[in-house]
Amino acid sequence: MHSPTLRPQGTGNAARAVVNPADDPLLQDIDGARNLVELFLKRADAKGDAPFLGHKVDGQWVTQSWRSAAEHVCLLAEALRRMGLTDGDRVALVSENRPEWCIADLAIMAAGCITVPTYTTNTRRDHAHILDNSGARAVFVSTEKLLAPVVGAIGQTGMVEHLIGIEN
Repeated sequence: MHSPTLRPQGTGNAARAVVNPADDPLLQDIDGARNLVELFLKRADAKGDAPFLGHKVDGQWVTQSWRSAAEHVCLLAEALRRMGLTDGDRVALVSENRPEWCIADLAIMAAGCITVPTYTTNTRRDHAHILDNSGARAVFVSTEKLLAPVVGAIGQTGMVEHLIGIEN
């Protein structure tokens, strides 16, 4: 397996290693990508049915291919635009770490919107503060457990137009 060349950057505590894309063919498309969504879609096109995301269901790993993830991202981005969301609109994302978080985040960006990530431990007051300050027009919520404080915050701010559930 080829290891990319690392070049130290900075000094002291600020020193970090930076990968030189010219040293690794897998990283060469980074320089040509205008944004993260374009890079993702190029990789999805190249990797096709290779596994991209995975999670456990009943103790067994289930994977989603690059192609399938890209299709979901594009369909969800299109749905966000049909809801009336436009470039620069904020969309809050209330979810634990899961494949759908990644899909929603990429779809939000693909729709031209800005992701407003939140903590799953936020209270109603925390969510109200974030929704009010961000001006989020839509909110993704992953589970029923996380829904109650979000709904309370939406009622308090009155700014959110769309509430989108990730689970049934």
